Amino acid sequence: MTKHSMYLAIILTMLSAASAEADELPKGALLQSGEIAMAADFAAAPNQFINKDGKMDGLNYDLCGGLAEKMGLKIQWTNLAFPGLVPGLQARRFDGLCTAIFVNPDRLKIMNMVPYVQWGEGMMVAKDSDLGKCDFKSGDNASYNACFDTLAGKSVSVAASGTTNKNLKDHSQRMVAKGLAPIDIRAFDSNSEAIQAIASGQTVAAYLNDPQAAYYINNTNKNFKLSFTGYASNQLALAVMKDNTALADALVKGLETLKADGSYAKILAKWGVAEVPSFAYAK
Repeated sequence: MTKHSMYLAIILTMLSAASAEADELPKGALLQSGEIAMAADFAAAPNQFINKDGKMDGLNYDLCGGLAEKMGLKIQWTNLAFPGLVPGLQARRFDGLCTAIFVNPDRLKIMNMVPYVQWGEGMMVAKDSDLGKCDFKSGDNASYNACFDTLAGKSVSVAASGTTNKNLKDHSQRMVAKGLAPIDIRAFDSNSEAIQAIASGQTVAAYLNDPQAAYYINNTNKNFKLSFTGYASNQLALAVMKDNTALADALVKGLETLKADGSYAKILAKWGVAEVPSFAYAK
């Protein structure tokens, strides 16, 4: 076999393998054969964002781009504000969500959620502020109560549709029950708007996912700090509709391939997030 023939055979083998993997998905698992349509809120750095060159970037952009390649599929992105993501998936506007969405019981009722990374939640405040400060222990949610208690009557910005908003409301209600003033929660459509609110002085704190706050502080504005991190550590998931187990299974297989060749570890290290112990999802 000539060198040219050998290279041609290798290329054909690779193409055949990719095609075979894509063909494993039954008809109807994808809106369009050979393409996976993913949606995300590209106003949530470092998860996904539009960089200074006007291009899509971030953890999920890298990870789902690599995942699609392992599955032998092209990827098509939809940029949509977080509140519209789940309704858009239910309306079959796209195949799945590759955004910063946490696993929770309500979402599991309507979606298959394949875990892929994990992190917690934190409070961003001015560098000289004592708000949110207390002795806490990561993994022990009750130890953060005193951190939240410092926010009684204070204005705090948060993304409206995220788990962060729910957790902030729960703490505000707990505080009221013990005689403290409620937290003045200012909910916004996106994390970037929640960050802008504290940056512009509309609020005195912002409640965010740890990597989002850290990314903003490290790359944009060092006049802020995280007074606490690691609250309600949870897994982020790739989400597809509950009846689309074929696609969910294919995502698991693709993630396992991505991990086996070292790509998964490189992507996580680049964006400073932790791996999950397993990609298995609740069916």
